[in-house]
Amino acid sequence: MQKVFKTNICQINYSDSLQELVDETVKLLQNKIIEYRKFFGIEFDELIVINYFDNLEEFREFIYNIRGESESLSKYALATYDEGMVNAYIEPEGQRESLYTASHELFHIFYMKYILKNDYSKRIVWYDEGMAQFMSGEKDKYKDEEIFKKFYLRVREETKVGPNLNSLKHGESFYNSKYNCYDLSYLSIRYLNEILSPEEFRKLMFNFSLIKEYGNNIVDLMFNYFNEKLDVQVDRKVIK
Repeated sequence: MQKVFKTNICQINYSDSLQELVDETVKLLQNKIIEYRKFFGIEFDELIVINYFDNLEEFREFIYNIRGESESLSKYALATYDEGMVNAYIEPEGQRESLYTASHELFHIFYMKYILKNDYSKRIVWYDEGMAQFMSGEKDKYKDEEIFKKFYLRVREETKVGPNLNSLKHGESFYNSKYNCYDLSYLSIRYLNEILSPEEFRKLMFNFSLIKEYGNNIVDLMFNYFNEKLDVQVDRKVIK
């Protein structure tokens, strides 16, 4: 960390090479905070702390110092929300692609604090990860039907096994050669957003038992729904 940028909503501690991302993050959060306040039904006025690193080892060391151990980060972990902060490793050349890192992690922070009441044992990973992608804005390009269809077809083709999402945690079981549960989680949340009313969709985050009920077979339900909606001809079934 070399520089600090502070506004009325956030404090960003960052490596000098990430100035472009810092400027764009502030613009994004000004609108996203309003959206999250409404969705969660909260009056959030705390300062959001963001730590952006351009060195992967420094990022991992920072997180392990917080956690007091040196094994829990998966090899693909590039962002966390430890201590209620947005913490992320960002490649300077990929700043534009990392714009939504802060809003993604911020959804996790709000969900943990205001819905789970900081009880990590209540976290349903697929739901939290899917919602963070859906709400953060990072997948907004898929509002275009043709772009979404290409994405959906790729995920459908790459999913060799249809997992029970409730049984998965982060790590190899969540993202491997047989399926990508980040993509499956996002598609599952998008499916729920389309079949539920806006109020039902918002209230679902409070209903842990119903989320788990959906999670048992939501991959099948989601694929069937989008196959029909997008008129996708399927010549094979996903293996369970």
